[in-house]
Amino acid sequence: MRKLGLISMFFIGFNLVQLSPVKAQTVDTLMQVINTLTDHFLYRNNDTNYIENYGNQVALKVVGLTKINYFRVRDLTNKTSVKYRPERDLNLGLGVAYKFFSFDITLGLGLNKNSNLENQRSFDFQGRIFSSKQYISATMQYYQGYNLSDVFGVTVIPNDSSVNREDIRTTNFMLQYMYAFNYTKFSLKAPFVFNERQKKSAGSVIAGVTFSIYSLTADSSIVPIELSPYLNPITHLNSLNVFNIGARAGYMYTFVFAKHFFATGSLIPGLVLNYGDYALESGYELPTGFNFSLNTMNSVGYNGTRFFTGISYISDIFSVKIAKKQGFTVGSGKINGFVGYRFGKK
Repeated sequence: MRKLGLISMFFIGFNLVQLSPVKAQTVDTLMQVINTLTDHFLYRNNDTNYIENYGNQVALKVVGLTKINYFRVRDLTNKTSVKYRPERDLNLGLGVAYKFFSFDITLGLGLNKNSNLENQRSFDFQGRIFSSKQYISATMQYYQGYNLSDVFGVTVIPNDSSVNREDIRTTNFMLQYMYAFNYTKFSLKAPFVFNERQKKSAGSVIAGVTFSIYSLTADSSIVPIELSPYLNPITHLNSLNVFNIGARAGYMYTFVFAKHFFATGSLIPGLVLNYGDYALESGYELPTGFNFSLNTMNSVGYNGTRFFTGISYISDIFSVKIAKKQGFTVGSGKINGFVGYRFGKK
């Protein structure tokens, strides 16, 4: 019924336009305005010697990706640390890009269900918007169940109950905005969205702001009991809640070779102001202060007139100071492989 209603409305509107030249002219004027605005956002101040735009073509791609999520607690006094990450899964799906619109839909293959974590749960959304000169990202991650993936500075081997932690749960919500200053010659979209092509090597200073809320809870200390003598007792936390806001500035560069091949790399460090609390047997406030953060966006591949393919890696890291020489690091991101083709006239 809803579909019939929409079709009826379409034909009624069409007949009104046919009967009224004034309304037809209004519709034509509106479409011209929309096209003008679209072209303005797609081609705005681009130096065509450096950037070629494919926004009027429909780009379809097959995507394979894996999500990144981990945390590490560090004892700088004893030079020891432990790192946890959930069991990884491989996602496959399709992506489409047209004009200023782009999105990917992927589904997990369930490879992580064969792990030792029987009750693991996860929800991982990572959305990104690229314009000619702006980058906006939103991350929402919830994970239950982590594996002890790395131990540094300790030779003791924990038992299985310490390695597989179904009781650890984390939530990570993050927003980020960044601006590319040399947007006339450097394309943010070319190495990641592929509705543009970087014709000549170029780079840009990137700067922006970031905001995040992170929470971790566990039934007992995240430091395995076998490793507890090697890490400061203040790192033996079972809860952490942190809010941070900060700024970043760095550089991104795309190197173009053999006309259509490219390699893009970036380092965008920053400082975040942390505020929150943590718990051992009782609760404590985190020391309020500035800590290090880092964003990196990298891509390598082939970007032809029609065909394109490559691999990209995007990562966000921020650190939290628990006490003097005792810290906590959170990492998120994704590794993305893709192959695609553009349809339509330029």
